[in-house]
Amino acid sequence: MNVPDAQATTPPALGRFEIPLAALGSAAAFSALFVLPVLGALGLPLAAVPLVRLAHRRGLLTGFLGCALAVAVVLGLGWATGGMGTGLAMALLSSGVTFLPTATVGFLRAGVDASRCYLGLCLAGCTFLAASYAASAGAPGPSIASEVAAAFDSLIPAAVESYSRQGADAEAVARMRLTLESGREFAREYLWGIFGALWVLGGSIAFYGGAAAARPSPTAEATRFEALRVPAQAAWFFVASGAVFGLLSGPGKRIAGNLLLPLSALFFVAGLSIICHFLRRWLRTRILRAGLYALAAYFPINVGVALLGLFDWYVDFRRRGGEGTERS
Repeated sequence: MNVPDAQATTPPALGRFEIPLAALGSAAAFSALFVLPVLGALGLPLAAVPLVRLAHRRGLLTGFLGCALAVAVVLGLGWATGGMGTGLAMALLSSGVTFLPTATVGFLRAGVDASRCYLGLCLAGCTFLAASYAASAGAPGPSIASEVAAAFDSLIPAAVESYSRQGADAEAVARMRLTLESGREFAREYLWGIFGALWVLGGSIAFYGGAAAARPSPTAEATRFEALRVPAQAAWFFVASGAVFGLLSGPGKRIAGNLLLPLSALFFVAGLSIICHFLRRWLRTRILRAGLYALAAYFPINVGVALLGLFDWYVDFRRRGGEGTERS
């Protein structure tokens, strides 16, 4: 992809409050995690959107300045609510959530293809998570995996008791307990893969959502979700990981499973982009399109969407259906 007008186009004068507003919006979205520990996690990918938008419209350095201000706000909030250790941990997480998606704009402005930039963001984020996970495992005190297992241990009795009070029979209660215990073991074994899959999904929101909010910036115009392409090498890597997961046991199975989860998320995003390509041509009502996108997340529809993305390298659905898209 070449963006010849990215540097030739002079943006409007920077508003006095544009940087602090983007930083505060980012910090507010991230800080929802403090108030709502589960649902608040949905704010993490949204935290990068105003900063990616700022970088598209005002330049990479301006975007980084907004990131630094957002991280400083998160550091202060974490310090005030949980102490210095909590503040530093939250600041580290917020720096990864904001700086990495914002940095992709620099590659876009250099003319790198948008799909490659998104794939680079996925790889950088998964590497960041792996480093954080390894640091947590080697640091004194409880690791992230042990904290997740402890959270399940405290959740299971309360959930079973609540289910029993609602009049469920003993068999249903035992089945629910077994499901929760299986979930605990799965989270303990494949925690990095779960985080990686969430990064891939959240990164698509930050990367493409920030670009959509920044249009008509030239780099944002060139960053279209419906044009996302995943190279064939990723499909072969997915197949190889699946074979290792099915044939081996022990550490090999665990490593392959942790790789399969983010790859599955990547192909789901790719399949959703194909659906977006055709829906933007065939269905002009945005609310109906949004409803269909939400429906695609439900099982087993999400499996079909991921398979659509997996086989696109061979079938090339967009070419067979026509490359034109409606940009609305």
